Amino acid sequence: MTQLKERAVEMIQRMPEEKMFYVMNILQNLEGMAVDKNTDKEQAIAAFEDIMRYRGRLPADFDADRELAEAREEKYGHIG
Repeated sequence: MTQLKERAVEMIQRMPEEKMFYVMNILQNLEGMAVDKNTDKEQAIAAFEDIMRYRGRLPADFDADRELAEAREEKYGHIG
């Protein structure tokens, strides 16, 4: 056990029983945060892999600015 964990265990052992509810609540929240962080990382990696599958699928002459202008014109051209 690391020194830090040993100090934490010692502190918990000295703590009165009626305060253990708070300790358990804090530990459960920390544990939940660790699980969420791992899940977030897995989702981010999956999303990145999804994006990478589409890499290189646009035609060589694709002009993003022109496409955007045309889409805006189509959607908002009548406003004004």
